[in-house]
Amino acid sequence: MPSATEALRPTLNQISEVIASLNVGRWKAPGEVRSVMQRDVDSIQRDLSSTLPPLLDQANKPPTSMASYFAVYRNIDALYDVLLRVSETATLAGSQTDGSNLQGALSSLEGARRDLGDAISQLAVTHEQELANLRSAAEAAAAAAVAKPAAPTKTVVDDGPTASAKSAPSAKKKKKLASEPPPNAAPAPQ
Repeated sequence: MPSATEALRPTLNQISEVIASLNVGRWKAPGEVRSVMQRDVDSIQRDLSSTLPPLLDQANKPPTSMASYFAVYRNIDALYDVLLRVSETATLAGSQTDGSNLQGALSSLEGARRDLGDAISQLAVTHEQELANLRSAAEAAAAAAVAKPAAPTKTVVDDGPTASAKSAPSAKKKKKLASEPPPNAAPAPQ
């Protein structure tokens, strides 16, 4: 199934062909109206040839971007407004062929615009679901980290020398005492 922006291309090609076949100079309207309509037709041709193709290409690049789809939608919406104005004027002042061709192109664009709007809406729902899932996962991970008991820490309490360490100084003390003369003994002659 083609993407929503790819589905626009046949409609845009149809509009391009219809616009290229118009002869606004032959419409039965005042010169000012024909001049305005010719500017609108030129604007539509510029949009179809230079503005829309890069927007469509950008929207078709993965990952799907809401911003790129919305840029296409805004452009299509503006194109629709201008095409509507040209179509209504052609129906009133142009040839029957110009009027009916423009009405058909306008109808196709209206359907494509609606489909693109639906695609954007669906994309928004998908992105919101993904965001909600990511938030839930992040909250669950944070809750698991808080609820997880901390690893037991080993605390060493030093109450002083151990029994074997106590016996060693006692032995030294006894040796020292044995080498010292008794306190009552007379000092050695010098």
